[in-house]
Amino acid sequence: MKRQSFAISLCGVFGALSIVMMLLGAVVPVAMYIAPAAAGLLIMIAQVECDTKMAWTLYAAVSFISLLFVPDKEVSFVYVFLLGYYPLVKPYLDKIRKKWLNVLVKLLVFNGALAVGYGLLMVLFFPGWSEMQGQTAKLLLTVSIWLMGNLAFYLYDKAIVNLLHLYKGLWQPKLHRMLRH
Repeated sequence: MKRQSFAISLCGVFGALSIVMMLLGAVVPVAMYIAPAAAGLLIMIAQVECDTKMAWTLYAAVSFISLLFVPDKEVSFVYVFLLGYYPLVKPYLDKIRKKWLNVLVKLLVFNGALAVGYGLLMVLFFPGWSEMQGQTAKLLLTVSIWLMGNLAFYLYDKAIVNLLHLYKGLWQPKLHRMLRH
């Protein structure tokens, strides 16, 4: 019982922090992609401290609340369609042994999620998108932005590993010591 109440409390705190980050991402333009990435890292810590089922529940709750209350829907969509669930999926993708196949599958996940997320965003919030598709597509899907997005995703993928090691080695023992007293 004590472990379950700890998990629920921790997920509640992480959920609140995630929503605050998402709101910050909507207010501060520079944080548009940083906020969903940081919120995704909280999901990763919830998976470590609680379990995968609890982390997926947290992801679903933060997704739902952010879609309702975060004014900048692009921030919410980046979280919902990519950076929120990716830390939960990453351990399964990392089981692919061949390096080139591992990178290829991860990039397919990223680009597929990017296409679905931004496609849905265009259809829902820009209904006249199909008429201006030529100009809008040129602006949204330029090669440089696409390449930078893929590079940023690759770096995020590597950062998750390093931050997980940092959490387990440094922050987790401190958290557990603090909670024992």
